[in-house]
Amino acid sequence: MPRRSPLKEVFSRMFHAPGEDPSRYRFWVVDRGGPSGLREVSGEEVERLEKGFLVLWEGTRIPLHRVVRVERDGEVIWERRGRAGR
Repeated sequence: MPRRSPLKEVFSRMFHAPGEDPSRYRFWVVDRGGPSGLREVSGEEVERLEKGFLVLWEGTRIPLHRVVRVERDGEVIWERRGRAGR
């Protein structure tokens, strides 16, 4: 059985762990049109994962390769390699 990526494990925990609250999560994604180049997405905005995309309730589809950091309760729990110092 193929091993699931650490980022997908984060999403699995957020969506399926008993008592977990998506509002505790913040996702930082590359946003080419934004002033800082990054956009913060609350876990409450995320509807589901779908074939390599983060799908938001309002319909936006964000490729998973654009997710660069995940925080839970303000603590970084996952960060894409190579992003240090940015």
